[in-house]
Amino acid sequence: MMTKRLTRLAILTALACVLRLVFGAFPNVKPIAALFFVLILAYGLADAIIVSSLTMVVTGFLMGFSVIILGQMISYALILSLGALVFKWIKPIFLRTLVIFGLTMLYGVLISIFSARLFGSPILPFWLSGLTFDLAHAVSTALFFPILVTIFKNILKHDTESDAT
Repeated sequence: MMTKRLTRLAILTALACVLRLVFGAFPNVKPIAALFFVLILAYGLADAIIVSSLTMVVTGFLMGFSVIILGQMISYALILSLGALVFKWIKPIFLRTLVIFGLTMLYGVLISIFSARLFGSPILPFWLSGLTFDLAHAVSTALFFPILVTIFKNILKHDTESDAT
């Protein structure tokens, strides 16, 4: 069981890293945040946080490593934890997508606070200057989420059937 989980975490981390690199030309338009939220539904909060943290570290080596990666890991862990909490009460995909939009905007606030403190800048102007990037991130995450939920439902159905045989 542990080998299966570790293999799944490695594959999902590799997928998230590839998606982050492939969409690198589009600032903040990436499906990885949506993938992390789907992982909460598919495998639980712990696996989602592990994959998100590993993705930030691995892509940090490829795209440039700095202290900001710690801020990304903490910010993702916070919004994913809030998402897991809210997902217990909200079931319709449309409402979950709206929540994810809001949580992704919160990610932008959190990472801006971390970055502003890191660079010694005032927080509000720093956050406002990146608001369009935060909006692009939130919109793309909200658009990718229903697509990835559909893909994972099919994968989970197949995975369950293969475990039964």
